[in-house]
Amino acid sequence: MKKKNERILILTVLICLLPIILGIILYDKLPEQIPIHFTINNEPDNYASKNFALFGLPIIMAIVQAICIFVTMKVSKLKNDEKPKIIKIMEWFIPIITVLMYIIMVEVPLGSTIYVGKSICLILGVLFIVIGNYFPKMSYEVGKVTFHPMPKSEKTFRKMTKAIGYSFIIIGIILLILIIWI
Repeated sequence: MKKKNERILILTVLICLLPIILGIILYDKLPEQIPIHFTINNEPDNYASKNFALFGLPIIMAIVQAICIFVTMKVSKLKNDEKPKIIKIMEWFIPIITVLMYIIMVEVPLGSTIYVGKSICLILGVLFIVIGNYFPKMSYEVGKVTFHPMPKSEKTFRKMTKAIGYSFIIIGIILLILIIWI
């Protein structure tokens, strides 16, 4: 494993585990059951024990992040050392989502008026727009490694990545518009 990949792995896994500090600080203030899932009306409909929610979920996300980084490194057959921007973005997806969702998860039982549905639409809308922006910029060489089956011509690949990119951007915009209605 290259040093740069090791640093990304360690840093992103640590960021996934970082919210545990907040859990330790707020441990005594939180109820024994913490809401982890909400209905469209912002009502909690699934709960987890305080210990699992505060400590187990970040550990699970750190393990998932490590697996994703390892798989990305093993699957990548690119000859150059430079990773495509879309891969760099995806390396940070799980840590960012973990921190944001953890903050929401501990704020709700503390009496915060955070509307979970709007928060999720905002996070995912921005993420879809960012990813959609980089899809059309993906090189044909990267596509050979990441898409299976791969289009036979570069022209077809360009059309496909452009369509995927626009689709992601449209979905992101729709998610941001939904914030108004929910």
